[in-house]
Amino acid sequence: MNRRTVSLALTLTLALGISGNALAAPTSSSLSLKQVQEQRQDLETKTEQLDNQITQVMQQIKDNKDKIVKTSNDIKQVQADLNKAKNDIESQRKLFDQRVRAMYINGADSYLGVILDSQNLSDFITRVDNVKKIMGYDKQVINSLNSKKAAIENKKQLLCNENNKLISLKSDNEKKLVQLSSDKSQETKVLASLKQKETQLTPQENAMVASATNKVNQVKNNTANTTVSPSYSRGSGSSSSVSSNAVVAYASNFLGTPYQWGGNGPGSFDCSGFTCYVFAHFGVSLPRIASDQQSVGTAVSRDNLQPGDLVFFGSPAHHVGIYVGNGCYIHAPKTGDVVKISPLNRSDYSGARRVL
Repeated sequence: MNRRTVSLALTLTLALGISGNALAAPTSSSLSLKQVQEQRQDLETKTEQLDNQITQVMQQIKDNKDKIVKTSNDIKQVQADLNKAKNDIESQRKLFDQRVRAMYINGADSYLGVILDSQNLSDFITRVDNVKKIMGYDKQVINSLNSKKAAIENKKQLLCNENNKLISLKSDNEKKLVQLSSDKSQETKVLASLKQKETQLTPQENAMVASATNKVNQVKNNTANTTVSPSYSRGSGSSSSVSSNAVVAYASNFLGTPYQWGGNGPGSFDCSGFTCYVFAHFGVSLPRIASDQQSVGTAVSRDNLQPGDLVFFGSPAHHVGIYVGNGCYIHAPKTGDVVKISPLNRSDYSGARRVL
């Protein structure tokens, strides 16, 4: 979602949802409340999408930083290898001269000196032949070392180029994060205005949330003294009940925990950080981003949802939560909110996955 799209969405929302004329239409008060709730849900969805984009950018920045650190360390190591290669070449040159001098014990300080110190023609021919052999070996080794040095220099250049790209990407992502945060701030203000007009949920939603919360509390109490193995699979009978109850009970421990971009728990969460944290407790590693979590496990139809299933919103997903039963799910909603149980009655619901 670019800035122009966000601005247009805000303008439309303000025009349709905030104006007194829209709320003063000649309809019943319940219809006015329904309109406000629909507009509020639409804006909350847009807010979640922005939160998801911000989380992705923050993850990209973190990955960039990690790669920059690794690349910088690789460059240091390559430079050390390069210095060693240069020293090896110089040492090898000296070594060959030392071998020649030792062979004839005549104090000559070069191959030419060895040849010129020959005693007669036969000695001269022998020395020339030996020096040629040593020089050939010398040249072979030096060439090998020079090739190694060139390869190391090439590797260093590639690493430096990669490091520059990573630094540039990090800068771009940081600018993108600033813009997204600004867009999010505007949406938050509009959402706050809508919430002032919506003083209560519908009785049906209240009943759904209350029922689901009671069920979660019962599950939590029943599993309080139960030790759960970190690895098990769903199936028929008691094993399915245990796994479902365990996930729901553990997730409920974080009700009221504040939402924060990039929050990995336990003090704060974003939506995908919350699901990652909960399932990691049971030995299940989930991708960090909601859209990536949408491809793990097994697809589940809405009619066959079971507590503990992941539920997704948007395609690709911009939000994720955990189904708790009674038509409700637990999730970390958005900035300024906390982990809570909400009705699964959103129009952007896009499917569920079973990962246990």
